[in-house]
Amino acid sequence: MAEDPLLDKARHGDREALNALCQREWQPLYARLVRTTRDRVEAQDLTQEALLRVVQSLPRFRGEAPFRAFLATVARNLLRDRWRRAAPPVVGLEHVREVAAPGATPEDGAVTATEMQRVREAFASLRDDYQTVVRLRILEGRPIDEVAVLLDRRPDAVRQLQHRAIVALRGKLQEEVDR
Repeated sequence: MAEDPLLDKARHGDREALNALCQREWQPLYARLVRTTRDRVEAQDLTQEALLRVVQSLPRFRGEAPFRAFLATVARNLLRDRWRRAAPPVVGLEHVREVAAPGATPEDGAVTATEMQRVREAFASLRDDYQTVVRLRILEGRPIDEVAVLLDRRPDAVRQLQHRAIVALRGKLQEEVDR
């Protein structure tokens, strides 16, 4: 891998090179975080924190990966940590209750409870990654970009995974009906 002279100087204590390196990397990192968080203030905070952590760990940076990839990984991990701390409580399917329609009979409620149990069982039989994407995207209502960061996938891959999970769930529910 070709050595970046600016990075090399910054690693050896050149403050001007460090300043230039941070100025060079700030905008691309900030732009990426704005796209991911959709919040300019949070993106600024994360950019600053990521650059600070990278500067602190610069003497240990071995250059096995491109510097920008290293910086992006630090930022992604900071973002994950923030989302984990701020994440709303996860509500499992077992706690979801249907609200009866006005004028519904007790029989209607029993059918709904039976249907919900079928959905819970079908959901529990899905692969773990299918359960995760359904829980994050549908039950928690998180945006694609956020789920992509949490799952370490591209947004298109998350959409495809969600589609496959829904198709699999639909198939399992149809199997129950066909029995």
